[in-house]
Amino acid sequence: MNVVTQNPLNAEPSWADFQEPITPHFFNRNHYEFPLVADELQVCGRVFSLEQLRSMPVFRHEVTLECAGNGRSYMDPRPPGTAWGWRGVSNAAWTGVPLAELLKLAPPPEGTVELIFQGGDVEYARSLPLKDCYAPEILVAYSMNDQGLTVAHGGPLRLVVPRYYAMASVKWLTEIRATSTPYEGYYQVEDYQFKPPGGEVRPVSTMLTRALIVSPQEESQVAGEVTVRGWAWSGFAPVASVRVVVDGQEVPVELAEDRGPFAWRGFSAQVRLDAGKHEVYAVSRDSQGNEQPMEATWNSQGYENNSVRRVRFSVL
Repeated sequence: MNVVTQNPLNAEPSWADFQEPITPHFFNRNHYEFPLVADELQVCGRVFSLEQLRSMPVFRHEVTLECAGNGRSYMDPRPPGTAWGWRGVSNAAWTGVPLAELLKLAPPPEGTVELIFQGGDVEYARSLPLKDCYAPEILVAYSMNDQGLTVAHGGPLRLVVPRYYAMASVKWLTEIRATSTPYEGYYQVEDYQFKPPGGEVRPVSTMLTRALIVSPQEESQVAGEVTVRGWAWSGFAPVASVRVVVDGQEVPVELAEDRGPFAWRGFSAQVRLDAGKHEVYAVSRDSQGNEQPMEATWNSQGYENNSVRRVRFSVL
């Protein structure tokens, strides 16, 4: 892991971690130190133990989570905030109770407009509109990659909200409570806002489409035929295509198996190059027509940088 900040811990996987579809070392994003959290969850006034949750209907799926500040270090000028490179993203298999099932047992009161998800780390909390909370893919997760969820990744219980940037997947979940007015907590209305210069401020929410080349790596030296590999994802719709461009020329690309509606998708391209220096980049496009930009819109908090990453390497 590449430690970005030590206290609180923020760390990116190594490039080697991105060679497999399930990321061996999941990225770590924290605003505070790890808390001590009890093995229970309060939902609209009703308390569920971890044991009770494990006995409820189970759902398991792969979900790619990306930090909203991923790529912040490559904005110019660099905005303030945690100095993420390109590796603030990971893919894992999550197991837990669908939030919708819990809401059947502990229904929100009449007049509820949002649910607030309280984390155990001091004051971190986020909300979702009530209508969105019944989406079957949203989990109260207690397992990651078929192992008990560790404290480092939000255990014993965390929210997993596919499609959204990872700030919505509240860790160390202790309480879900209803509100009849829009929630105005700090991490809802002050932080995680897209603030372009002179433009309209809006909340950060759905992950933008992105392709990330994981090999070859920047300044690496390779011999023989070059295999360009990477992962592509979008919170809006499935990845439809990836373009790979080497030295200004587009090359044929093969998409790997579809790992599910919420997981990234692999892509690869084989190309034979002459000895010397070369440059490659990839551009993702989803089935709604959203395409990764060459340059992302600069904003004062450094969010949603899904710009194309250029990789320069040498062939021996």
